[in-house]
Amino acid sequence: MLSALNLNNTQRGTIAALCGFLSFAIADACAKWLGAFYDISQVIFWTYYISLVFGLCLSPFLGGIKKTINTKKLHIHIGRGICAFGISFFIVSALKGTNSLPLATLYTILFLAPFLITIAAIFVYKESVPHKNWFIIALGFLGILLAFRFGLTDFSINVLYALIALMFIVLLSLLARPLDHNESILSLSFYPNIVILSLLSVYMLPDIKLPQMQHMPVFLLNGICVTIGLSAIAYGFRIAPFAVVAPIHYIQMVLALAIGYLIFDDIPDIWMICGGAIIIISGILLIFSKEKPAKRNF
Repeated sequence: MLSALNLNNTQRGTIAALCGFLSFAIADACAKWLGAFYDISQVIFWTYYISLVFGLCLSPFLGGIKKTINTKKLHIHIGRGICAFGISFFIVSALKGTNSLPLATLYTILFLAPFLITIAAIFVYKESVPHKNWFIIALGFLGILLAFRFGLTDFSINVLYALIALMFIVLLSLLARPLDHNESILSLSFYPNIVILSLLSVYMLPDIKLPQMQHMPVFLLNGICVTIGLSAIAYGFRIAPFAVVAPIHYIQMVLALAIGYLIFDDIPDIWMICGGAIIIISGILLIFSKEKPAKRNF
């Protein structure tokens, strides 16, 4: 769909990543809500089971099963699956329990990812970063600092969980670039789903319980959002520069603030409102940033 529009690779990749990050914001909220009723493993298992089924239903539009299975980069897909498992496990852990992190605090930590991804891409992929993109990245990060009053005051095991999830997010993003146009869009969610379900099945097989019917709509929304997030973000990273796509992560905070207010009674103050405005401005600047015509296939 995006390829049919008159957009360059940077713009297509940015829009795809925006959809993906916003989907993950919704998924995180679903996980936080479900964590009050289910064990971590149950939340992750049923989320990724639904994600797998949803992806398979759309497989004719995402490259097909045959192309997905005939991959030549299985090791990369398995690596992404392990990273996705780590992200899910530690984010749900951070959001679960009596001392669970508020969504706002969680994102304070996770939004270090754009800086880390951009810096890592310089060393791993020899990617150059234009000065204007460093400015936009810094602007978005300033919005985060302003929104959350320039840092965290308390350190707990839940904060450690969030930091570990951050490391897995960086690795997952870096592993998207080797998955070129020969890999189907379906593969970007299919293999992480398979890896996660395989790992959890070994642990849960004797005691896999069905979710309660009244909770199924939230599980369904969570699984759908995870599929969109895994596919859209990876698509964005594989066709556009890391320095442009990574800071789109900041816009996820705006939706997180809205969800926190509407569902979890987290009331944003003037600091968060001003920080959110700066983040939106940085996202708009990235969407309309220019690049020389890229030679990547997609």
